Order: sequence, then structure tokens, then C-alpha cells
Amino acid sequence: MRKTWLGKNGVAGLGLLAMLAWCGSAFAITGDKAEFVKLADDVYAYVGKRNDANAMVIVTNQGVVLVDTGNSQPDTRDIGEKIKSVTDKPVRWVVITQYHGDHFGGSPYFMPATVIVHDKVAKEIASMKPYQIKSWRKRFPERSAALEGLAPIDMVMSFPDRMTLNLGGKRIELIYVEDTYNSGDVAVWLPDSGVMHGSFAAYKDRHPDIRPDYSHGTTVTMLKQLEALLALKPRVVVPSHGPLSTVSDLQVMVDYILLARQKVRLMMAKGMALPDVIRNFHMNEFKDWDRATHFDWMAETIHRELSGQGPIIVTVKELNSSGELTGVIEAGRNLTLKTAEGKDVRLRVTSDTNIEGAADRTQLRTGMKVQALYKEPEDFNPALGYDVIELTVAR
Repeated sequence: MRKTWLGKNGVAGLGLLAMLAWCGSAFAITGDKAEFVKLADDVYAYVGKRNDANAMVIVTNQGVVLVDTGNSQPDTRDIGEKIKSVTDKPVRWVVITQYHGDHFGGSPYFMPATVIVHDKVAKEIASMKPYQIKSWRKRFPERSAALEGLAPIDMVMSFPDRMTLNLGGKRIELIYVEDTYNSGDVAVWLPDSGVMHGSFAAYKDRHPDIRPDYSHGTTVTMLKQLEALLALKPRVVVPSHGPLSTVSDLQVMVDYILLARQKVRLMMAKGMALPDVIRNFHMNEFKDWDRATHFDWMAETIHRELSGQGPIIVTVKELNSSGELTGVIEAGRNLTLKTAEGKDVRLRVTSDTNIEGAADRTQLRTGMKVQALYKEPEDFNPALGYDVIELTVAR
């Protein structure tokens, strides 16, 4: 059954708090510039700016293994330059820990590298729509000619549960933890150096992005993943977002999730309705953590889990609007469009968005006249804005 994601007022959307968060978090815990940090011999972490996605670089005598590809075109190019600063070997393999744009979106920059993903992700890539394939080919103009006629699936190698790469004396283990709602998240483990990329579950000082459509898994999914990662006792953990961490931070996340589940369970036991659960849910014990605006989603997701409900099924329709960009933040990721009718529409540019008239989203500016084809989910207003299918900038 289709239902609404409820906000603090028991109505669709997340209200003023989400609007403020959409304009940037007040608790970003990585710096304004990305860092490139050596973790072990031939192993480096790319720590994204302002909690943007992290990446990991493993140099072998057979080539470079890159884990995730950056949050935007400039970040991806920066990763490429950082790699060149430590080796002249090419990127031969790209491991994707999550099938989200800030992890997968930079993959065409490193072609003809082999992209390694879980089988579930390979299935999603194989079903990409024509506009998504077009966007993939043209995302990096300097690579578009080489990608002509190729589809993303052409470069993919996948695996069902575990995969081990033995490359030039480096042992690299790819770990998928089975769960119905694990959409293909993969951890990367280097047993010889004790370094791990913890994928989705390994947050540090950041409230998890758990959503009622289960697109990012569930709290049960996270607990299963964390149990598997803790058993390996990593020395250093590269989280999907945020500063570098250790095994103790993985345990903190376990404690966090168990506490969050307990809070929702106690409110349900008192007979509180979902809007009241959402309104009263907080994690103030972790008040200095980033992304407190995830609370509404988290509370509703846990409520669904404890009630034995499956994910919300979201139906979307495509809409077309034209007007002027009056807001451009997060390097063009989030936009405000003032339509010809005077309506403000919040839009989100994803790695799948086909942009015409500008090289990429970082070139978008306020005052530009644009036409946007975007997806509008029925019954709720997504906190991050409507996903854009195609954006055409007037010349």
C-alpha cells in the first residue's frame, strides 16, 4: 500500500527543519577541502569535503584499485589527480560500495577500468534507462568520445556474496552481508594492513540515512553489516561519509541503532500513533552528530520495521517546468527553480541527470534560465527535492 512519509506535523514533507538542512548542515565534520591520507603502504583514503563521499585507493604492481569515485565531477577529477601524485599506474579496477550517485557516479572517468559490484547492483545497472546511459557517457566531456557506443553494464563484473582479489601481493576482500533489504552494499577489507572501507554501515558522528522506502536498507540491515565488520577488528575504517574511524566507532554505531530502536519500541508500547512517534523521536545523546534531519525518516523506518511492514511503495510521475534558477547549492546538487507561474520548486541533480547546455552541475548558476524534467513522487514531498531527469540550460 502506498503511504506518506510523515513529518513532525504529521503532514507530508519535513517542514522548515528540512528546508534549512537542504541548504547545508550546521554540523559538517570534515573540512572545506578534501584530504588524501596514507593509511598503510600503498593504501590511501580520499576524505571528502564537508562529509561528502569518501573513496579509497589501493596501489598494486598490476594497477590501481579505486573504491568509490567521488561526489561530483570536480571531486572525481581530484581523486584522479591524487592518484597520479602517488603512482603512475592506471586505475584498472573500480569497486562500488553503494549504488548511489556519490559513489558510482564518477565511474566513467576511469574507463576502461573494470567496475566491480554486487550482483544486485549489476542488475540495476543493466536496466538503466536511455537518459541514464546518455548522462553516463557525457558526464566527463574529456571521456565522452571514448565511451560512445558503450553502456555502463559493458564494464561491469559482479559477484554474489564474497570476492577476493589477489593483485601484486595485495589481498583485497569484498564482503556482501546478506539481507533482504541490502541493495548491494559492499565492504572492502585489506586483512594484511587492517584497513577497511566500511560502506554504508560505517558512519562516524553522523546520523544514519535510513529511509521508509528501505532504499538505504533498514536498521536490521545495518546491524547485520556491523556485526560482520566488527568481527574483522579493523585497525582503520574508511566510512562512506565523514572522518576516518576505528573499530570502536563501529561499536558506537551498533549502540546507537539499538538505542534508536528501543526508543521507538517504547513509544509504540504506549500506544503512540506514528505522527507522535516521529514528533517525539530524537537522538540527543548524540547531539553533536551531523544530519539530525534524518530523525523523521529514521523514526518512521524503525516504526515500519517493528510493525512488520515492508517498505513504502512510491509512485512517481514526470513533470516539466521552466523558469529561472534562484538557488544553487552543494556544487549544483540542489537547486531552487522559480517557475513561470511563480512557484518555487526544489530540485535535486543526481548522477543520472542529463544536463544540456552546461558541462556538468558545477557550472549551474543562479539566474540561469532552464527547463527541467523531473520526478514527482505521489503523496509526499521528498526532503532533498525532486530528482531531475533532464535539465536544459537556455543558451
